[in-house]
Amino acid sequence: MADDNTEEVMRKADALIRRTRVFIAGSSPAPPPTPPAEDDLPVLTDIVTEREAALATAPPHMQQHLDALREEISRWLEQELPQAVLKVTDGLADQLMGELNDQAEKKLLPRLISRLDGTSSTSGHKEGG
Repeated sequence: MADDNTEEVMRKADALIRRTRVFIAGSSPAPPPTPPAEDDLPVLTDIVTEREAALATAPPHMQQHLDALREEISRWLEQELPQAVLKVTDGLADQLMGELNDQAEKKLLPRLISRLDGTSSTSGHKEGG
């Protein structure tokens, strides 16, 4: 059984090679090769953009509606993105305020108290003098 599969794969590969190259060896003249169709074989140097890939994978009934879909997505983003950004920045602002408040209580408040008591070693001069 494995030999049958191998032979079939080899026949298909040979047929593909014959379609895409000029026949060189042989006693009888070979017919001119038929060029492969544009979409028959992929070219490895082709660069496919994400947009082209999306267009190629869209179902045929949606192809005609892609411009309308892109427009609707843009409109939706224009409406939703500002709210999403505000939500995230508000959360960051709240987090920052909480962090700064904690740091102020732990580090700044003791320094301020010691400054008012006159016990701070960082004060180089006395006030009110």
